[in-house]
Amino acid sequence: MDGIIKRCERLFELNSQDEYDDYAQKQLRKVIYARNENHRNRLTSLEYFINGKEYTSLLDALYHEEYLNKIKIKFLKPVLDGDWNFSKPTREVMEKAGRGLARTFDFDPDSLNRWAAANRVKDDKVMIRAYISDFFVPISIKTKSQYHHAQDIPRMYEPQLKKFRGIWTDARKGVLPLEIRLCAYTPTDRYTYVIDTLKDVQRPHSLHKVPFHYCIDRKPIEYMMFDTVIANIELPPLSKSMFEFIFECGEVTVSDLAHKFEVSNQIAKNNLSALQSKGLVNVRKELYYDVSLVELKKRADKLCQS
Repeated sequence: MDGIIKRCERLFELNSQDEYDDYAQKQLRKVIYARNENHRNRLTSLEYFINGKEYTSLLDALYHEEYLNKIKIKFLKPVLDGDWNFSKPTREVMEKAGRGLARTFDFDPDSLNRWAAANRVKDDKVMIRAYISDFFVPISIKTKSQYHHAQDIPRMYEPQLKKFRGIWTDARKGVLPLEIRLCAYTPTDRYTYVIDTLKDVQRPHSLHKVPFHYCIDRKPIEYMMFDTVIANIELPPLSKSMFEFIFECGEVTVSDLAHKFEVSNQIAKNNLSALQSKGLVNVRKELYYDVSLVELKKRADKLCQS
């Protein structure tokens, strides 16, 4: 654990020394310990080739490499009985200037032999974007004391869907990426990869318990709109997961959400009301909820222009 903390602290040396005091260090330790206690099981281990150099730690690469020209991520030692729903089995992803290649293979979660096609590797030309889905920005006790309540402290970073070199720049400017979601868009689909930067492993998708047959077909442009919005929007974790569930599955009821997320109907309804108040979901016939593509497009266009 101390090794992980030292890797994090080295990044702060590049840009955030004034804010990283004893108070910020204690907050960092709390965050890292909490993630260590609550993390999902791994799917694969990760290895990186940054500008042609091999790294086993992304945080080390962020510290040593000032600029990102190209990146290759290798997915090693897959957990065959892992929670692979919504995660595309992949051998490697290569990216340069937002374009790249994903070497993937097929996986059938409903088959008795889910990995029967694992030896048939397919090369997909992809457009690659990413966003920091969980992060830590150091705040010194001096800065904190300027606010009467913790909730008054403004959001210290605005995550956005961007090319990986943009993530690189943000991290070297003082934003510690705890988790990165990598999105690879093909002409017909979108693959997502959840990267735990502290342990350098791929984690299961937050919807890994949802069976594939619940999903509806979405166009890549709809996925990109959704990713643009969910990258930036500030919501409690449960509301954000429900928002993604509704997007992937189409129309759902309060009971559907309560069952899938193992919460009461009232909690599900409260979260739906919060999403509805932001215009993110529609209610149909006062029973079914679905994602508002009109609102997604409006928010995505605004974020892309900023």
